[in-house]
Amino acid sequence: MNAPDQAPSGAPEAGPPRPQPGETAAPATRLNRPPSDRYRTPAPEPVLERPALMRALGLGLVAGLGTAAVTALFLAILSITAGLLAIAILGGWLVGAGVRTGAWSGRPHRPSRAPLALAAALGVVTWLAGLVLAWLVSMAILPDSVKPLLDRLTSTPFLEWVSPQLGALDFLGLALLVVVAWVTAHSGALERPVAKG
Repeated sequence: MNAPDQAPSGAPEAGPPRPQPGETAAPATRLNRPPSDRYRTPAPEPVLERPALMRALGLGLVAGLGTAAVTALFLAILSITAGLLAIAILGGWLVGAGVRTGAWSGRPHRPSRAPLALAAALGVVTWLAGLVLAWLVSMAILPDSVKPLLDRLTSTPFLEWVSPQLGALDFLGLALLVVVAWVTAHSGALERPVAKG
């Protein structure tokens, strides 16, 4: 005769063996997260409504000042004008990329023309800054001059110095700088316009 707490011979077990007196039951194993979470799509990044124009201005100005310094070096010290178009293209790309990165930081956003206008304006500022820096450097290293720098700047004002030097190549460089900065600031690959509900 079988003991009352044992299943008859040949009968299936009713469940896991019951713990004996004094034993504790093993804790049930739980997953850290439900299996269905593995197939859940991640929440989309929040869409930026407005660009961060102050950060875009800061990064664009840094790129523009670097470009202006290189332009001044080519004009005033090396007296090379052939490479100015290449500098304008590279400088425009740096200004536009700085504005785009500062405005959006690579995040999805609604379309905005403000960074494009800012990049184009910084392109003009960069071109003018390059000419002003070239004038300052030219006056500072003027050969055979015993006058102090301030007197040299007064005797040869900026407009008087720059007018005979400006030609079609310079204005082409300005156009390239502005257009490349404008195009580069356009973040078409990152732009994900969202329909307003």
